[in-house]
Amino acid sequence: MAKSEFDSLIAQARASQPKKTIQKIVPEKVQSNNEKQFSFYIDKTILKQLKSRAIEDDKSLKAIINESILNYLNKSR
Repeated sequence: MAKSEFDSLIAQARASQPKKTIQKIVPEKVQSNNEKQFSFYIDKTILKQLKSRAIEDDKSLKAIINESILNYLNKSR
């Protein structure tokens, strides 16, 4: 590429004004005071099965996990 072509490209880049990106701001969902964020690792195959079952049962992963934990805590020893 000749220097004049390169200079021309630089001039074009400087002259053009990039499109402004407009970011949509969405308010955060307010969580109840009775909830606490908790993170953990789960086997990929189990997670895939869980997501599939959640779709079948029309439930959220959160609801299924909370229900499962309650069932575990309430089971007789």
